[in-house]
Amino acid sequence: MAEKKVILPMVQNEKKTISDNTNTGCNGCGSKSCKGGGMGIYPGSEKEIVYRNVFLYTIMGLIIFITAYLIIHLLNQFIS
Repeated sequence: MAEKKVILPMVQNEKKTISDNTNTGCNGCGSKSCKGGGMGIYPGSEKEIVYRNVFLYTIMGLIIFITAYLIIHLLNQFIS
């Protein structure tokens, strides 16, 4: 019983603070419904940010579509 015991520190959970941002109607509750932000577009976003996000998602969708089409086309040529 004379062994030296090592005491490990416990994980401390930090309390979430309510933001002082009064622009949202939910007073910083932290839920997804209050924050909005579909496709990276938040309430009060500038027009340039909205256009940039829509353009980026459109380009990413086109790249995914074209890549999938090319892979299917190459697989079909390889199989037949």
